[in-house]
Amino acid sequence: MKHSLLTGAALFAGALSPFTHAQDSDVLAQVEREKNNIHWSGLPVFGDKARELGYDLPIPVGFGIYMNTQEVEYVAENDFKLNAHGGALGRLCNVPAVPEIPSRPGNPTNPTNPERPSRPAATSTGGNSCAMAIPAENVGITGKDDSIQLRLDAWVFPFMNVYGLAGYTRGTKDITADLSTIKLENKTVTLPDGIPTTLPLHLEYEAYNLGIGTVLAGQFEVIDGMRPIIVTAVGAMTNSWTTTTDSTIRTSIGALRIGQRYDVPYGKLTLLGGYTYQMIQQNVSGSISLEGTPLSSVAESIDFDVDLKSKESSNMAISAVYDFGDNNEWSLFAEYGFLNWNQFTFSLGRRF
Repeated sequence: MKHSLLTGAALFAGALSPFTHAQDSDVLAQVEREKNNIHWSGLPVFGDKARELGYDLPIPVGFGIYMNTQEVEYVAENDFKLNAHGGALGRLCNVPAVPEIPSRPGNPTNPTNPERPSRPAATSTGGNSCAMAIPAENVGITGKDDSIQLRLDAWVFPFMNVYGLAGYTRGTKDITADLSTIKLENKTVTLPDGIPTTLPLHLEYEAYNLGIGTVLAGQFEVIDGMRPIIVTAVGAMTNSWTTTTDSTIRTSIGALRIGQRYDVPYGKLTLLGGYTYQMIQQNVSGSISLEGTPLSSVAESIDFDVDLKSKESSNMAISAVYDFGDNNEWSLFAEYGFLNWNQFTFSLGRRF
């Protein structure tokens, strides 16, 4: 009789290093070998019990290098704030000053809070600068990220793997703002003739990230004698800090995979498919110069600030894991994500 326990290892989409059930005739010999070869880490907890049940557990500690590329569409969570310097947009604020609100006695600068000075009512900072906002629904955002991640993981229990990761990302954001509607000084204005109605911004950035994650996995038999079905559940969170724009990136990931493992030449092959949840939230702020570009007549430079998130959070994926080596200590992992965004991940790992 075969038993069902949980095991697995993954980064983001759920790479797997499952245990296998030893043949009944080999159980006693396997248990005896394991008793004489306890891992230096002492992990996993309850590993001896799993071995007594006849399970061949993976080496508890692993290290992997992951390469990931993805193209994602985003939406703005709030209005796209711009401060244009020079050019046609910079002159939009050359309008009569907003009438002052009568102040209360004792504080002519702020009638509502006598302890705090008022902020200027007008957004103009002179004849060459103008602050404005583009409605969120008029902003389109696409992005592409290429990253490399280093991951260290360990089997805490036979059914549970935890990992930490650190990585580097190079990415781009292409922002297209529809200027047909602009919020200026709490009112909506129409652009004068001669100003393009679309403002495209191309941003490039680099980022460093840290993250943590965990994987639960199990196997069970649907039909007696049939190859066991493997199920994995993944959860991860990462936080990234960019170096070329004033931005932070927060990513939350969940995944569910189902598949089977096969004996192949020189190792074992696991094929999996399933569902991926991914939510990316990012604040993008900074400055960009338009001098020397076709948009230099629109503005010489622009300060920008916007909060964005993934337009879609659900995706599908197929993946494969090839374990090889004398003790299956090496592994290759590849995964392709599709449906709402394109994503490809490849990794090389070793357990020790």
